[in-house]
Amino acid sequence: MSAQKVEFSHNGQIKKGTIINNDETRKCKRVFTQNFKISFTGQCELNFRNDKNKEEIIILKEGEELTLTILPDKVIPPGTSEIRIEGVQLTARKKQFSEIAIQQEALQNLQSFSIGDVLQQLPGQYVQQFDNTQFKNIVFRTASGPSVTGSGNVPGGDDFGNRAFGVQLMVNDIVLSNNENMQSYDSANSGPFGISFNTSTKGGNLMPGQPNYGVDLREIPTENIESIEVVQGVPDAKYGDLTSGLIKVTTTAKASPLRLDASLREGTYQVGLTKGFKINQNNALNASVDYMNSLSDPRTSLVGYDRTNVNFLWSSNKNGFRNKLSASFSTNSSKGKRDPDDVDGMIINVENKSFSLGNNISYFFAQNGKKTFFKSINVDMGLSYATQLTERRYWLNQGARPYGNSTTDGVYYAPYTPPSYENQAFSDGKPLNIYTNFSINGIKLTSSKWAHNYSIGANFRYGDNFGKGRYGTAGQFTTINAAGQGSNGMRDFNYRDNVFSSKQYALYIQDNITKVFANKHIFKTNLGLRYDLQNSYSTYSPRVNTSYQMGKLSVRGGFGLTSKAPSLNQIYTAPRYFDFLLGDYRLPGYYSAAIMQTVVTPGDNASLKPSKSWKTEIGVDYRFPFGIVNLTAYYNKLVDGFTTMSVHKIMDKAKVDVNISGTNVPTFEIVGTEKFNYLQNRIVNGYQSSDKGLELMASFKKIEALNLVIGFNASYVETSGQKDDGLYKISAPEIMDKDYQYGIYNDIKNKRSMARASFSFDYHLASSGLIIGLRTDHFLSDRSLTGMNDIYPIGYIKHDGEMQMIPENERTNPKYQGLFLKPSDEKLSGLYNKTLHNVHLRVTKDFLSGFRLSIYVSNVFNLKAYDERGAVYGNFTSTSFGGNISYRF
Repeated sequence: MSAQKVEFSHNGQIKKGTIINNDETRKCKRVFTQNFKISFTGQCELNFRNDKNKEEIIILKEGEELTLTILPDKVIPPGTSEIRIEGVQLTARKKQFSEIAIQQEALQNLQSFSIGDVLQQLPGQYVQQFDNTQFKNIVFRTASGPSVTGSGNVPGGDDFGNRAFGVQLMVNDIVLSNNENMQSYDSANSGPFGISFNTSTKGGNLMPGQPNYGVDLREIPTENIESIEVVQGVPDAKYGDLTSGLIKVTTTAKASPLRLDASLREGTYQVGLTKGFKINQNNALNASVDYMNSLSDPRTSLVGYDRTNVNFLWSSNKNGFRNKLSASFSTNSSKGKRDPDDVDGMIINVENKSFSLGNNISYFFAQNGKKTFFKSINVDMGLSYATQLTERRYWLNQGARPYGNSTTDGVYYAPYTPPSYENQAFSDGKPLNIYTNFSINGIKLTSSKWAHNYSIGANFRYGDNFGKGRYGTAGQFTTINAAGQGSNGMRDFNYRDNVFSSKQYALYIQDNITKVFANKHIFKTNLGLRYDLQNSYSTYSPRVNTSYQMGKLSVRGGFGLTSKAPSLNQIYTAPRYFDFLLGDYRLPGYYSAAIMQTVVTPGDNASLKPSKSWKTEIGVDYRFPFGIVNLTAYYNKLVDGFTTMSVHKIMDKAKVDVNISGTNVPTFEIVGTEKFNYLQNRIVNGYQSSDKGLELMASFKKIEALNLVIGFNASYVETSGQKDDGLYKISAPEIMDKDYQYGIYNDIKNKRSMARASFSFDYHLASSGLIIGLRTDHFLSDRSLTGMNDIYPIGYIKHDGEMQMIPENERTNPKYQGLFLKPSDEKLSGLYNKTLHNVHLRVTKDFLSGFRLSIYVSNVFNLKAYDERGAVYGNFTSTSFGGNISYRF
């Protein structure tokens, strides 16, 4: 609406003119109302050119609303689609510090079945292989791996896992939490970022939502989203329990016609209905229902995912009191069926149902010109409860095998599995999450014209899981094949009885300061301090963002500390069981006697403390005549990250004297013990990593003669990570050695780098409601350095359990050659001497009859991508077609 004449009242004066649609104006929340009126809210600045061609700056304070009437020289016809507005934003834009905003039409720049698709517009991201049967999350500013979206395999390991776990998602300032998800079957023995209940079939790969990887973005549809803001750098002190980044989703309720949407792409279709009701002048209600069905391979129904969402949003605004109440019910299921040609194939069934309720309350004290120290009070409350049932089944035909079932230390007769049976494992979770935030806010303008927007607040998070837990058929986790062997075993584990609630308390203070100097230079700084008490661990987190604007040039920087509490699945893993088969005696037709010894080790990790991330960034913004360019350099350091420690254990293995008498069941007597070594895993705070890189974003002005809008972003990042000193790799030699049972080695380090760029070309003919968009992805570099581990042992463990470290000058001694690892060449993999490029197309046409049609084509030129080794480059999406049609009644 850069050329639209408007009229409004401000400070008792009637003003006429035009609004200058620049970056400052876009920070205001824009709400379209009836009778050709537009309302702006939020703490922001409106740049206004009056009818005398003089520019003015109108400052809106928090809670203040300004209503503009569009004058009739260029009114918007009733019922006309929003994409006909001249100032529509088509791409993600940089905001004041490290925030990136995705608003209005930019949400549809890629065909979006969930917000995971929308976020592919961010620097460092790209249009990914389409597959909704695998869970979606995202990582920011790292080369440890792309978003899981569309990946055939999850980038495993602590590097990617810690970053995915550290992303916080909020809807209307209410946390969406995955910290209470415990849908795993072996958390006592696996690492903190293990993958559970996934399967691969001829019909595709199935990977349901995972614990410890953040919220599954497939669960959040894009219906009724007004804007998405991503903070990759330093967030305000209000936001906690994160280390990687923050995603803030804002939804809105307003009067709107009934709209039907339908989307189709490959094996996925989605239909949705939404309607906005204006109850009266002060109240509005929005209701929507959405259903999505996705198959990994459209030719078969072996692997699929379903999602249903029902959402209600009610907003009220009267006499300084604002309330936004939201309620949603959703179900999603992941199905991995057995291939009819594969008798031993695995079946995975996942059924999730969830209900959430959220309420945002604001009250503004400053009414009728009154002056108060605190201007407003805000309360955000959210509650969510879910039922999660996961089932894994497959057929076993391996003969009767003994398995451990004791839950205490001892030697006993172990049961046997049937010779052939269907192995079944279940995980039944009922996670509960409660979130509250309370803040008091004020605005103060000093005599020297320093503006302070301050707030003091507290928030509280509560999480628990009341599910039945893990259970299954006999020997569902592990069986033992022969006497003299041992293995880590599992037992049923009830969440309701064994999992204690997680509590997080936080206090914070924030002061956002603005000063406009006489030379029109503008200084802004956001100062914050947050105190977190996360499961009895305290963290003080300073947060600073600052900028100085000198005409067309702005310089900015930020520094801060963030923390992320461990999940329930990482803390409460169940006890660890080690089962050792002392003897297996069978006389067909008479008896089967397995003598088993079990050693129980407490498995919970109550001592886990939050991981922390130090964030630093500096940047410059310059406003050229043709557009705005933003350059940011950053350095993030993760400490106390979650990882696995290999624990050396020594058990007193029983020596038994077995008495076999005819056809009677053999009896045994313990006649002594001997030392036996074995290894178990434990989750600890022992991982550190760093990300350093550059980001470039450019937003160009619309080329009016061509009706063309161009956007550009590029990123380069280097990532390195390793376990803390003292967390060694322990492994047995490939050939049994009479002197050493295990070798001790320094853990593998990793180093990766990545460079990507992306252009967007959007032809926007507002008068015809036409948008033609071209998106390009450029993979400039993608390097992974492997073979960095030392092949020589730094110590060893003898058969009697004695541990001995080797002096550094002795580690290459030939007498330890039985412990030497196979040498591996240090080499680069990925892209390092070539670049790859991909092109994607979008065409949207809006018809005055109410129809709107969009066509999407990924990899328009059907390009094939290979790396230097000749292997298919996995990050390159193949050709696919999609479409969306909507109708406004």
